[in-house]
Amino acid sequence: MAENTRPTRIGRHNLPWSIQQIHQNSHQIASSATQHIHELHDYVIQGLSPLITSTNLNSARNSPTHSAWFDTLDRTNPHPRTPNSSSSGNFVIDIESQDNDSYELSNNNGSTINSLIASPDSGDAGNRSGDSDQGTMLRNSPEIQALFAFSEKYIPFILILLLKLMFDHRIGILVNLGLFITFFHANTVVKREVAKQGKRRIRSLLLVFVNLVMSILVIYTILADHNLAYALVFVPPYSSPIDLWDVLWIVSVTDFVLRLITILFKLVFVALPARLLAYQKKGKYYLFLERTSQLYRTIAPMQHWLYFFSESYSGPSKVFGVILSAAYLVFKGKSIVKKVNLWKKTLIQVIQSKTYGVTPSSVQIKEAGDACPICQDDYKSPSMLQCKHIFCEECVALWFDRERTCPICRAQIADDPTWRDGSTTLLHQIF
Repeated sequence: MAENTRPTRIGRHNLPWSIQQIHQNSHQIASSATQHIHELHDYVIQGLSPLITSTNLNSARNSPTHSAWFDTLDRTNPHPRTPNSSSSGNFVIDIESQDNDSYELSNNNGSTINSLIASPDSGDAGNRSGDSDQGTMLRNSPEIQALFAFSEKYIPFILILLLKLMFDHRIGILVNLGLFITFFHANTVVKREVAKQGKRRIRSLLLVFVNLVMSILVIYTILADHNLAYALVFVPPYSSPIDLWDVLWIVSVTDFVLRLITILFKLVFVALPARLLAYQKKGKYYLFLERTSQLYRTIAPMQHWLYFFSESYSGPSKVFGVILSAAYLVFKGKSIVKKVNLWKKTLIQVIQSKTYGVTPSSVQIKEAGDACPICQDDYKSPSMLQCKHIFCEECVALWFDRERTCPICRAQIADDPTWRDGSTTLLHQIF
């Protein structure tokens, strides 16, 4: 049994005399055997490698493709394997050519055949092994270990500090959270009712209006001792130096209230009937209200931050406070100039009566069809855009309150439609 388990090598010196003589006279047998080995190699590469296991060797021996090759092996092998042999999977073929090149096929515990016939996933396995090694090196890195140790040591302490700050300022956090929820709900309702145009629900608008008014009154009633309402009109609600938390509190509440007031004005425009203000003209008024609100909210926190920077120091250190105030003004100036330019541009759009197209002729209307592609109804005050598509003037005006391209060909016609849908910015103005 031990003799059978040892690979058998068939070479130039142990072949029978007839085979050796043929081998010396011609390379035909070597070429044929080499071809068979390559065929078997390709056969296994295609996913049929189980044929070379000890359990499936019989099926490989009976295969039409390799039966002749196995017959040659049996004739030349001095230790033939029987189908039922326990070591039938242990075989080696070594065909040596004159230049001492050899081809070896082994199934001795998968040592040689696994290297000859590689698995398609061997490259991926190598990559995974490399990634694993790299991950192990990272975990063993002293810097990474020090970072983990630092996190374990200080993160719990930082969380404790955050909990203390949240408890100490719980009233302010709850007030800001309530204001945000109120603002978000009101903003959503306004956008929804603006999209309905003539089908808007006055009752929904009235409920939101009352809710906003009550929220503002409750905030300034509960916090009346802080005189926060004065901050809405640039009157400082303090007379002594304030700390950072006071500034953040005043600025945050003031900004929320200013946005709620902006929504109140927009609710009035949404509720106006079409005979007082046409729907296709409301978009530019929503935009004007939003640009005005953003400009005002940009200027509102300046007074509080300048007071904080300048009054935080006394004596010779006052110079440093002046330097901080000047740096803040320079930093803030760019934002103010930008907001002013946008506001002026919007004001011009409100004053001017802008149309997106020209009145088409009857022939052009007939060629385009009898119905507006947007409302699917007869044309009402038809307007032909630059791209030669015709729509109702009201329909296309409402379309460009949300889009900037033609509804059909997507040619750019209008400017940025942002804020024409009645929405209010979610960004909080802190500085």
